[in-house]
Order: sequence, then structure tokens, then C-alpha cells
Amino acid sequence: MKTNNRLPSYNFTKKIYLDFLKQNNLYQSKKIFFYENNVEKMANWTNVDFKKTLKWYDTIRKNNKAKVELIHLEKMEKWKYDKKKGVIAHTSGDFFCIEGRRITNSDREVKSWDQPFIKQIGYKGGIIGLVRSNIEGVPHYLIDAKYEPGNYNDVQLSPSLQATYANLNTVHLGEKNKVVTKYFRKNYKNIRKFWVTEDGGRLFKKRNFHWIIQYNGKINIPGKTYKWMTLWELDRFIKLGYYVGPHLRSILSLI
Repeated sequence: MKTNNRLPSYNFTKKIYLDFLKQNNLYQSKKIFFYENNVEKMANWTNVDFKKTLKWYDTIRKNNKAKVELIHLEKMEKWKYDKKKGVIAHTSGDFFCIEGRRITNSDREVKSWDQPFIKQIGYKGGIIGLVRSNIEGVPHYLIDAKYEPGNYNDVQLSPSLQATYANLNTVHLGEKNKVVTKYFRKNYKNIRKFWVTEDGGRLFKKRNFHWIIQYNGKINIPGKTYKWMTLWELDRFIKLGYYVGPHLRSILSLI
């Protein structure tokens, strides 16, 4: 990482800003994260070449070999229609189900209608986690260029952690989440912890726990799809359009 010789350092600017707040009796210690974020967004403190960051994203996207094939619902493995309950559900009894709901006495465009909903099973919600750590004195955030089969652009920038409890408990019989093992066990300080609701037009009573931490241990890259980025870089991606996924946009709104 190169420092920007045309700008004062991030820490110097932060000190000036905090001193100003203190001198004018505006400083509140509990808002330190908010104050730091204001400074983070001011400039490209690391003099990062955004074209290289964009190239990294494009490489991840181009190297993604996953394919999505349209199949008949009855041919899905481990997903079955339960005639007794009238729902489509996973044979493990976990993850989520698709069920029908009838809405009545509504103040919407029509008073009543029927529609399918996706309903999470067995847990209060999922976890959306964002890891923050200082690299050469400048705050960075661990970002995952994550593939989801329904993504408009296949790969979208996502938080450090984006999972349901079923995923974390490896109900899918796959690998354990490396971010949880490395960053959410020790050497961290809580910054933000909020429950945030999801789209109630298609998800039934769904919410996710948004969790931002400051990690103070030795950092690494959990996998090739991960990258440490500054708020300045993330702001550039957001302005480009569909590069940033909804969960990352949601948790960044807490910063």
C-alpha cells in the first residue's frame, strides 16, 4: 500500500478533526467510530489505484465457473413438496421453506390476495458480519466477491460474513466458514450490533443480525475471493451500480 504524498495522513487528519470537536465541546467518546468514518470517507488515504481493484473484481467474476440450469421443481434433489403441509421444504428440515399465504383486509392496492413466501426455518435470522481492521494505520474492511446463483452480475461484493445459522452449522455438509473461525472468536471489539429486517414482500418475517467488529489480531485473506478495502474504494463501487450486493449496502448504512 502506498501513502498519498499529496495529502496529510489519515491519522493526522483524524487528530485535527477530533481536536476541533473537543475544543468546541462537540466530542462524544461513544461516537468515535462515527467520527473515524467521517474522516475515512474524505479521501483516498492509501493512494490505492482503483483500476487495479476493479480488475481484481473482474478477474474473480471471469474465473467463476458456476452454471445455473433451469430444472423442474419435482427434479430438485433434497427439496420436496410436502402435500400434508402444503410447502416446498428441504429434506433436512432446515434452511427455509416456500409456503402460501392469504392476505385479507389490506389497505394496499387490493384488499386481499394469495402469494408464496420464503420462510426461514428454525432460527431467529441470519448473520451479516463486517470485519474492520487497521492496515498501516488506515481502517480497511474485509470484503467477499461472492457468487450467488441469482445475482444479476453473478458475483457481487458482499460483507465478510453472510450466512444463515444452517450454513454456519454446516447443514449443507460443506466446509466450515473460515471468517467466523478466524475473526469472530477472539481479538475483536464490537462496533455495531443491530437486527435489520428484510423485504417483507417476499420473505416472511425475515431479519438478519448485522454485526460490525474491529479486529485487532493478525489479519489474513480467508480465500481468493476476499480483499481488504477502504471506505473510499467501497464508495466507488457503490456508485458504479450493481457491483455491490444488498447485504453489503445494508450493513454499510450503519457506518
